Amino acid sequence: MPQDHDDHVSRRHALECMIWTGSALLWTVSGGVPKSLSLLGRAEAATATAQTKPTIPIIVKDTTSFYWQTVLAGARKAGQVLGVNVPELGAQSESDINGQISILANAVSSNPAAVVIAPTQFAALAKPIEEAAKKIKIIGIDSAADTKAFTSVLTTDNVQAGRIAADILAERIQKTYADAEGDVALITSLPGVASLDQRAKGFKEQLAAKYGALSIVAEKVADGQASTGRDIM
Repeated sequence: MPQDHDDHVSRRHALECMIWTGSALLWTVSGGVPKSLSLLGRAEAATATAQTKPTIPIIVKDTTSFYWQTVLAGARKAGQVLGVNVPELGAQSESDINGQISILANAVSSNPAAVVIAPTQFAALAKPIEEAAKKIKIIGIDSAADTKAFTSVLTTDNVQAGRIAADILAERIQKTYADAEGDVALITSLPGVASLDQRAKGFKEQLAAKYGALSIVAEKVADGQASTGRDIM
């Protein structure tokens, strides 16, 4: 599957670029490490640097997911290069909304320079993020939340991603059956997640606009578990 491999590599590269960009932004926001250490001895300088090294926790949706493990790897590497402590936090499942809310509250209580978070839910995370943003800077990645409290948000154009998915599906159907027509099903992994809702929106809009002979006969939502998605399929 050369194409699948290329898509996987491109996606992983995009994730690493996203988290590197976010970490660099936070480094600027937090002010970096003081540079007035030239008159100190090496040992004293190392101690001073360690004491002033900013901490920026990154909270992902699911620490067991390969997708999010890639994001964490990018954050880890950026933290090493930029001299930032990057605690890696997250729930065991994207459906664990309360778990992510608690993790965010605990991260803020440690008084970090900022927090990076990928919200699990558009509505449910809005209030906790607003409360956290009263104390520290909050950077959103991957998905939005129903709030304007973010210092910055770094995301994919998910509506466009949905349109591209529709184009690819239509192309594969036409290649297999000689015409882009028939019944299709749409399965979303979780309800109420902004990025997923936007992808579904783009997908359905593109089908309606370009592929009138393709009909969505089933639209299902899973619970964030791969096994459930397979069962629904």
